[in-house]
This record gives sequence, structure tokens and C-alpha cells, in this order.
Amino acid sequence: MKHILSFLLILIISIVYKSVVVNINQHLVARSAIPIVDKTWENWNGAIKITPDAIFKPSTLEDLIYIVKLANTNNKTIRCIAQGHSVSLLSVTKHYLVVVTSLNRITIQEHPKYGWTVTAEAGTSFADLDEALRNHKPSLTLNSETVYNTFRVSGVLAVGAHGAKTTSGIMADQLISMKIVIGSGDVCEFSEEINKSEFVAAKVSLGLLGIIYSATFRVQPMYNLRMNDNYIPVNVWLNPQTIKNLLDSSDGIEIFYWPFNGFIQSDPKPLDPNRDLLWVKNWVKTDEVVSFTQQQIKQLREVQSQGLIHQYQIISSILQTPEATPNVTTSIWNAFVSAGNTSFVFQAPDAFHYISSEESIKFELIEFGFKIDPDYSNVADAFSFLIQTMYEFAAQGKFPLNYIAEFRIIKSSNALLSTTFDHDPKALYCQLDIEAALDTPSWKEFAETIAQRFFDKYRAKVHWGKGFEFLPNVIPYLSDVLSDQIKQFEKVREKYDPDKIFFENQALQNIFNYVLDS
Repeated sequence: MKHILSFLLILIISIVYKSVVVNINQHLVARSAIPIVDKTWENWNGAIKITPDAIFKPSTLEDLIYIVKLANTNNKTIRCIAQGHSVSLLSVTKHYLVVVTSLNRITIQEHPKYGWTVTAEAGTSFADLDEALRNHKPSLTLNSETVYNTFRVSGVLAVGAHGAKTTSGIMADQLISMKIVIGSGDVCEFSEEINKSEFVAAKVSLGLLGIIYSATFRVQPMYNLRMNDNYIPVNVWLNPQTIKNLLDSSDGIEIFYWPFNGFIQSDPKPLDPNRDLLWVKNWVKTDEVVSFTQQQIKQLREVQSQGLIHQYQIISSILQTPEATPNVTTSIWNAFVSAGNTSFVFQAPDAFHYISSEESIKFELIEFGFKIDPDYSNVADAFSFLIQTMYEFAAQGKFPLNYIAEFRIIKSSNALLSTTFDHDPKALYCQLDIEAALDTPSWKEFAETIAQRFFDKYRAKVHWGKGFEFLPNVIPYLSDVLSDQIKQFEKVREKYDPDKIFFENQALQNIFNYVLDS
């Protein structure tokens, strides 16, 4: 009898203990994912402001699971945000907004098939990722990255963002696998080995499959790049053969145009595109030693940051007097080219992030991607049209471009919703980006003119992380050019989020419904 009583007592204690532990664990999870209520969130450039029902800032995987299950219980929807230069409406929600920037753990390991890999949680910045890889023994790096190192892993992946290295494509193409908390609250892993058709949907998901928890990338031994900057007349350089020749001899290229940089106020014809220069940047892999120490690079970035702030203040000061644009932009440009052509060697991540990220500077952004013709003629034509249109606007007293336009050339991707999606893995895409100071007069009119030409002539697609929703007829247009990919993606989305917890976004609903209802 004593043995039976002892057994019952132990059983009761065990049950009570387990109940207490479960309650404590649930309490801890709940406390670390306490929502911030009555708080407004705004995007990077301040153009979008929302006050959702709750804003969460999770710091663990358990937090993410808790939030998704809470959304299920309360019949709420979820959108996510990381950090960076997003100006699209993809994160807009009335219900739960999840800010993932506190998910920032990094693990470096060897993989039996891929060699060295790195796993980063969703909110990890590329600055932190670079440092972890650089300081590893052996020193490692990603094959290509976005220009700004303040961007976060999940934000870059979700919208199909990219760098300038041609052979690397978008950053999602360096993925081995990723983990996503889906609509049920379960954690699912996506990889080519597990299910290739689902992986190509998950790589660029726009947040529609769930909350990205972590991503595992292929990495390689650290290497150096020689970065060349040259300033060449537009009418000399901007032709198909010259573009092709530079690309064939480079690991990546980026071509910049600074508006009205040939402006001469005292000239009878002050605005003359034939005087304009292009800033031609290219990278070539090299075994040469780096030109600067890490301390010198840090100092350089600080100087760049202050310079960018000063430039932006000057540009912003003329928004009420846009006719002053050519004079101001030319003055800024002359400071760029005063040192002449340059050539320096950097470690790969320092070459990728060649300029400081200064998030106090607010821009209007739009980007188009289109497949390159075999002879590169549409690249030269597209950039020439942009410059020509800018001068046509100027002839009407309108100056919508006061910062920069640039293009990069990268290879195609098999990610279904990528701007660069293509069945041909050897296809190349031109990514053309246009930036102007926030609230620049005539900006939308200018962007609409460029978009109409690019849509009609090149079947261009928009970059999801940049402005596009304001473009006329963009919903039926994107539904048309993405129709097949959306139908494939929808099969995966419906499997992992059948209740559409992550599908509140109006722009995406409109695009998808246009396809699925037709």
C-alpha cells in the first residue's frame, strides 16, 4: 500500500510539475512576444504610415510560432517587415505587423554537399553577416550582396533583391534552404532536395507562405575584387557592343547616370545631353592585395555618409524651385568626378557595399527588370530613352529626376515570383533603378512615362520592394506577365496558408485574383 501511495504521490507531483513548466513556458513565450499597441509604424521613407491592431517584435522561433497561433485564435492576419529601403505597400496590414529585426543569430557550419554554409535568422543585417563570415577561420563571404549592408536577410529574400555580380543573380539564388513558420504555426523547411517545385516558390515568397525564420546560404572563401570607376561621355559609351564588351571582361557592372551633369549655365544651350557623362563601375576578381585597411574603410564610409546627407539636404532644398535642378545636380556631380577615374582593390563584401547606407535620406524609388536581347540593343535603348525623356520633361519646365538612374545586369532566376524569372538559366536581365528625392514634383508622371514604355516594349517587371502600386493599369499588366508563375505559386501558397493568414495585402490580392479569377 505504501508503494502504491508513493507511486500516486510521485505521479501527482509529476503532473503538477509538468503543468507548471508548460504554463511557465507559455508565459515566457507570451511575454517575449508582447505586442505593442496604439503605435504607428512607418516605412523607410515615411511615405507609408499604418496603425495595425498590434505590432510584434519577436526574438525567438517560439515567439513566431506563438504569434501565428495567436493570429489563428483571434482571426487576425499577419504581414512582416525587416529593415531597408522598401517603399512598396507589401507590409501594410490592419491586423498584426511582425518586425523581425530582433531575430539575428548566425551559425556557420560545413555541409557535406555544399562545403561551408551560413544560417542567418530573418532579421540579421548583412553587416553582421559579413563580419561573422570575415572573422571565421577560414575567412568566408557570400558570392554577391545588395549595395547596402543594413538590409536584413528576410526582407532581401522575400522581394527578390539583388546585387551587381552578374553570375550570382538575385540573392535568393545563393540559398540552400530556408525555414518558414506557416499558417498552422508549424515550422517547415524548404530546399531543392526536399521539394524543388516548392523551393522555387519559397525563395521569393512576398511573405505569402508565412514568416521566414531563417535562411541557409552557400558561402565561399573570401576573395578580392578590383573596383574600377570611370567617367565616360554618354554618346561614346552607351551602345550595345560597348556594354557587352565590359560585361564580358567583368564579374559585375553598374552604370550610373547623374541628371544634367553636363549643364553649363553660361552656355547659350545650357541643357545638352551630348555633354553628359556616365559613371561606369565594374568589378574584376583579383589576387592583388587590398588597397585599404578595415579602419580606413570605416573612415571612408563615415565621410561618405556625411557627404550623402549634405547632398540630400541640397537636393531637398530645391523641391519648391525645381528649375534649379540642373545647376544643383551638376555642382554635386563635379564633386564626384574631381578625383578622376579610380581603381582600388577591396575584399568582396567591401566591394559589394561600396557606399555607405544612410537611412536618414528619403527617396522615391522604382525599378524595372527586363530580359536582355542577345545583342544588348534593348539595354542601350532603355537607358537612352530614360535620359531622352528626362530632357523632354526639362523642356516643359519639369525636373522629376534629381538624384540618380542606374542599371545592373544579372543572370536569370528560377524563383517563380522573381523579376528575373526565366526558364533559360543562361538568360540575362537588366535591372534599371531610378531614384529621386521624396516628394519631387512630376516624379509620378515621369515614372509612369518610363513604365509605360518599358511595359510595352520590353515586357518589364517591377521590383517588388520599390514603388509600383501607383502605376496606371499595373495590376492587370503584372497579372498578365506573371500569370503562369502565379498559378504555380498559388498551389504552394494554398497548401501552406489555406486560411490566408498572410494574404491580407491588397495589392497582392488584386494581382493574384486577377489571374485566378480569369
